[in-house]
Amino acid sequence: MAPGTRLVPWRYAKDMVRKKIMMRELDDSLISMVLSGPESLIPGRRGRLIAQKEHVKEGFGKLLIRVVYEQTGREKVVVSAYWARPERYRRVTKNES
Repeated sequence: MAPGTRLVPWRYAKDMVRKKIMMRELDDSLISMVLSGPESLIPGRRGRLIAQKEHVKEGFGKLLIRVVYEQTGREKVVVSAYWARPERYRRVTKNES
């Protein structure tokens, strides 16, 4: 974890969520890294938030880790997390196109 980054309290919504995320080759340390220091935080559906951060995945290069969660008080409840291509979620403004 980077200096100056603090841990935030979080948990998985259900054990099945944890299992699905582990099957996607993401672990607790990567989820904590994204939640503690996201490069971007965007609104999702149904009041959820999506924390995003680029990370190098061996054999694939630089990918985006997206962690979808609900904020309940001071705790983040993770409902999904997955690897994605950064260009798929890069926002394009009118000046860039």
